[in-house]
Amino acid sequence: MWLEMLITNAEVYQVGLYDLRIDGGIIVEMGRLQPLHGEPVVDAAGGALLPGLTDHHIHFLSYAASLSSIDCSPSKVANGIQLAELLRQTPGDTWLRGFGYHESVAGDIDRHWIDQCCDHRPVRIQHRTGRLWIYNSAAIEQLKLAMEQQNSNHPLTTSSLESGRFYDADQSLGDLLGRHLPPVAEASRRLAAFGITAFSDMTPSNDQETFSLFKRLRQQNNLLQHVQLARNKPFTQTNPTDSVMPGPVKIHLHESRLPALQDLVDRITLSHEHGVAVAIHAVTEIEMLFSITALEDAGTIQGDRIEHASVTPDYLLEKIKALDLTVVTQPQFIFGKGDTYRQDVAADSLPHLYRCAAFVNSGIALAGSSDAPFGCPDPWSSMRAAVTRRTSSGHVLTGDEVLSPEQALALYLGGLHSPGKLRQLEVGATADLCLLDRPWLLARRTLHSDHVKLVFNQGTPVYQKQDCISLQYQKAQPTL
Repeated sequence: MWLEMLITNAEVYQVGLYDLRIDGGIIVEMGRLQPLHGEPVVDAAGGALLPGLTDHHIHFLSYAASLSSIDCSPSKVANGIQLAELLRQTPGDTWLRGFGYHESVAGDIDRHWIDQCCDHRPVRIQHRTGRLWIYNSAAIEQLKLAMEQQNSNHPLTTSSLESGRFYDADQSLGDLLGRHLPPVAEASRRLAAFGITAFSDMTPSNDQETFSLFKRLRQQNNLLQHVQLARNKPFTQTNPTDSVMPGPVKIHLHESRLPALQDLVDRITLSHEHGVAVAIHAVTEIEMLFSITALEDAGTIQGDRIEHASVTPDYLLEKIKALDLTVVTQPQFIFGKGDTYRQDVAADSLPHLYRCAAFVNSGIALAGSSDAPFGCPDPWSSMRAAVTRRTSSGHVLTGDEVLSPEQALALYLGGLHSPGKLRQLEVGATADLCLLDRPWLLARRTLHSDHVKLVFNQGTPVYQKQDCISLQYQKAQPTL
């Protein structure tokens, strides 16, 4: 840990060319500065120095698990033949986990389909929505054995056990099969390499046990980012730290089984009575309207937010603005899933899909995120999508929603408790920094994570591009 250091010749974002002195994880001086005796010095060589980036909606443990899983998304396997070959060729005889599956690959696959491809090992494949798991027969036998051993009455339906298709059953499946810590240190290092120094984990099941786990990960240096954890209910978090903080209550809506409106109003009201904001998952227009209607009835507090806002017609923009809500969205889905949207989404909804400029122009606080592992974790890829609105095949989707590179970057410069509000590098600010290898005028042309050169969390380097930095030390002057 560098408790004190000097960064020279840095193009401080939206400020100018400055030197910065960091002490105790805080920026303590800015200007034209001279090195102190023995002080580490980093020459930024005119590279843009940004506040560390924030991913405002990620599922971190699931993202970490995806690193030791196979990618079954349409971007990796174009059809059922390719998916079957991937399952057959993946070595090993233990559990095989897949993620990102969509029906465009091979339709509504079930246990029997997977058995034809891979029946010698337990296999489970997660749908890209995160709501559905598909198990093969070997995996279901493991489930049944666990149910017998635990004398369990978990609510797994007979039809699910027969088909191998389990909807919204993560808790039950985890209780039966146990939970194993995925490669979290590697996941955190990858995020750091993108310039990410903070993230909000928006998993709706986060509870007190989850907080304890993340605190341990941070204490063990397996987490390089500040973390905000959404909560499954407005419990009081004991001994929160600056690095693992409680966040809003996450409410996950599904259009196919919406609660009674008054039940949602009551849940929002209960959270507000505890002084805790809510973050409501709303993907469809119906979910959006339902969420906003409930918030109109319950009232809002600072920090209330809408997650995804995937389909937002103009009349809802006015309501969101009137309620002073923040929207946390995922522009990268335009690139990663845009071609599928062009086929599956109704034509009259496409102009309202994952909007960006409409929110910004309406004065609505807008923040960006990955939704990893259901989206790409690279924020620079998301920025490019926000600027170009191009799908992976090159089609432009809702071109009037484009952002400037500066607006796209701003989506990731908010704080954990204030997404959508641009952080500035100034004296007194925490030294969470992302140094690029070139000035912003050049970096804005490509918006690529390859330009990330050095990343600091509270003044401590958490990522360094290989051989990119040589430290200098101010030597003591000889005594005459």
